[in-house]
Amino acid sequence: MRIPRFYCPCLLTVEQSLTLPEEVFRHAIQVLRLQVGESLLLFNGEGGEYLANLTEINKRSATVLIQSFDPSERESSLALTLVQALVKPDKMDFALQKAVELGMSAFQPLITQRSVVRTDKEKIEKKLQHWQAVTISACEQSGRTRLPKIYAPQTLDQYLSELSDSTTYLLLAPESTQDLSQVTVRTNHLAVLIGPEGGFTTEEVEACLAAKMQGIALGKRILRAETASTSVLAILQLLHGDLGI
Repeated sequence: MRIPRFYCPCLLTVEQSLTLPEEVFRHAIQVLRLQVGESLLLFNGEGGEYLANLTEINKRSATVLIQSFDPSERESSLALTLVQALVKPDKMDFALQKAVELGMSAFQPLITQRSVVRTDKEKIEKKLQHWQAVTISACEQSGRTRLPKIYAPQTLDQYLSELSDSTTYLLLAPESTQDLSQVTVRTNHLAVLIGPEGGFTTEEVEACLAAKMQGIALGKRILRAETASTSVLAILQLLHGDLGI
């Protein structure tokens, strides 16, 4: 039986007796109904994971004893940033979840001319908290031991003004004649821009290409935004990262 994993954002050490954080307690005890003596894995996002055993369960709290540390590193050598134009919340969550599972290292939400969902300042913090929760859940499920960075939404103009010379930028543009096997990858830092439902406008595509981004296409079929992002990241991990066949 697979040992359940939980993100625990605190200092973890071997032989430490630890009261589980409220969120972990709720999932481990109230949802999964783990019992005293059962094992669980804890990670704090700093690398590696800890094997712990439940030693005490009360009505509103539970205590574990950390038994050992496994320094296993499961992060990809390819530093992938998904730059995803805002789409409907459920589609955005799907794209983020799958990107985390595929080894994405950073997530940059993008506000574009055709974004069907726009965010104001009052809602940004709430959205960031939600995306962080989606990220944590995906890390727990996929075995990752480090959390990808989640950035606040930016407009396309803001993003283009902050490009780095150390990153290779790819723009998903269906009209491009170049596919992912033909792109020039200069470093292990890659950023992929995926448009909203309806795609980038002609002006936005021209602005990206003028900023020296490489246009790419995924074939003859038009994919939904969340399908396109998952497909691109999977192919890049296969070609340049740690995804095997």
